[in-house]
Amino acid sequence: MIGGSWKLRAMETYSCNNCYYEYSFPRYGQILKIAEARTGRCSEWSMLFGAIMNALKIEARIVHDFLDHCWNEAIINGKWVHIDSTLEYPISLDHPYYYEQNWGKKYQYVLAFSGEAVEDVTQRYSKIHTELGRRY
Repeated sequence: MIGGSWKLRAMETYSCNNCYYEYSFPRYGQILKIAEARTGRCSEWSMLFGAIMNALKIEARIVHDFLDHCWNEAIINGKWVHIDSTLEYPISLDHPYYYEQNWGKKYQYVLAFSGEAVEDVTQRYSKIHTELGRRY
């Protein structure tokens, strides 16, 4: 679609290791297409969730760990708070060390993206951030 209002970032195929079922789904980069398709991974859900929060006048931004996951932060009571729409509550809200402690993440960088700025938030998501300089 030349000059279209949506962008297909990629097509992805999910393969079940148990039943060998395969499902292909689009990876959109436009909020309305993500909502319409109702499929995606963490990046799509963080884009959609951030847009919903901003539409509700709650300032939100996307956080990317540059390993394999995205989530959001929103300003709540005057501070940026971790929110992950792909996790169940209560882990989804204000548990910034969850990934490092439970998924074994070893961060190099974690960056937060808003419409106005990019901020290094690695220290907010890593209890071992003092080791980061030595690790890489």
